[in-house]
Amino acid sequence: MIRYYWTFVVAGLLLLFVGFPAILTGHILRKFFGVEDFIFPFAKFGCRTYLRAAGARVHVAGLEHLDRNQAYAFIANHQSTLDPPMIFACLGHNIGAIAKKELLRVPLFKQGFSLAHVVPIDRSNRERAIASTRRGADELRRGHSLMAFPEGTRTVDGRVKDFKKGVFYMAIEAGVPIAPVVVNDTRLVMRKGCKRVVPGDVYLEVLPPVSTLGYTTENAEELVERVRALIAPRVRTD
Repeated sequence: MIRYYWTFVVAGLLLLFVGFPAILTGHILRKFFGVEDFIFPFAKFGCRTYLRAAGARVHVAGLEHLDRNQAYAFIANHQSTLDPPMIFACLGHNIGAIAKKELLRVPLFKQGFSLAHVVPIDRSNRERAIASTRRGADELRRGHSLMAFPEGTRTVDGRVKDFKKGVFYMAIEAGVPIAPVVVNDTRLVMRKGCKRVVPGDVYLEVLPPVSTLGYTTENAEELVERVRALIAPRVRTD
């Protein structure tokens, strides 16, 4: 339990002493000098530090499947709050994200999201959700990778839930490949609904990318099921 609360302390310190200066500098550099992506090295440092604070020993496989010059929609199963920082920091790309709009209530997140190509989604409003899908597709077209957890929530037992379609529409519209990512054992370190952290090994496995060519909004469900069928059998469950 002490380590659980320690992760909050570390996260707060990182936001204050790394996040705030990096976000402020990033906005200045973008506005006056046109500099993009300044924030990523600092954000990745913060994510790695947070993972170490939680005692998560990260093991990554499958990076050979990725092209550094290609944008991807990284699609992963979701077990823990450790998953986003782990993917963000460990896959060798500058990766934005699809995130729930509620995170915009945190002022520092709201300022940092635009610098890190994070696309907030409002699932409660159809028109705003469609607008977010278009914005996400635009980010992908511009060469900015995005990560998403299409289950929409974390699993407690590891079982992979059904996937929502939004990020698949983005990838299809932008014509970028989907990189399936298998997350294992983060729930054993930091489990949903449990106020304790148990240090341990956690695993990321990048599978060969799946092309979106030939898919449209009409047959997107086939792509959704294809990607889920690649990920689900490789996930360890209770």
